[in-house]
Amino acid sequence: ENLDTGTVLYERNADEQRPIASLTKMMTCLLLAESGLDLDEAFAVPEELSPEFARIRSENGAYIDLQPGEEVTLRDLAYCTMLPSTNDSASTIAWRVAGSLDAFVAQMNARAKELGCTDTTFSCVHGLYDYGNVSTAEDLAKIAAACYANETYMQAANTLTYTLPATNLHQNERTIKSTNLMLDPEYAYHRDYVRGMKTGFTTLAGRCFVTFAQQDGHTYGLVILGSNSQNIFREAAELFDWAFTSPELHPAPAEPEAEPEKHGLSAFWHKVFG
Repeated sequence: ENLDTGTVLYERNADEQRPIASLTKMMTCLLLAESGLDLDEAFAVPEELSPEFARIRSENGAYIDLQPGEEVTLRDLAYCTMLPSTNDSASTIAWRVAGSLDAFVAQMNARAKELGCTDTTFSCVHGLYDYGNVSTAEDLAKIAAACYANETYMQAANTLTYTLPATNLHQNERTIKSTNLMLDPEYAYHRDYVRGMKTGFTTLAGRCFVTFAQQDGHTYGLVILGSNSQNIFREAAELFDWAFTSPELHPAPAEPEAEPEKHGLSAFWHKVFG
């Protein structure tokens, strides 16, 4: 079996540029994982992020309630960013890695180019601010493949719940849970074969989801952008179930009735390993 065969099983509008909401955080956490920084070294959240935290709240973004002067670790921030998809944690990671949000955004765009992305522009570190923060399903498949190959990234991405320790400004432990419900054994569309990745939603971006599935020696990747589906996880489960059970896979399904139901979304269905 060939690593990264690039065989496309199904795609629709894979090169259409769209806002990507919190799928942005895949790149944020990938850069953290690749930074070589000590993930367990405590540091203080800087005062200079206060305006950013205020903007996140004003735009109704998810947050973990970080405070200037709070002692945190990059590992805990990574789990906050990957699981409940909090934006203040992503901003703090960016500041810690690059020294400023703008410098980190520059790193994000440079890494995207390195990965072969041609239609991706990051304008913020978390995706909450839609304007100018765009990519395509095809580009996100490339970013997702790099994430999938990174053990540190996938350790967080495959985690359903995580306990945040008490800090100098939060006196109690807190348990956080992944927005990827397919990891939850009690969820109707839970699948044992699912391997992490990331959800996203803003009104402009619609419902977005990137995930991988691994079973019987085969690994598949899925990128869904701009879905108006009532349940994007059911959609993903249908696609994966079809891929794993279809007796003969073609680059694209030959007959429309052979496909799972589609919802006018931009989906890129990408076989990553043979």
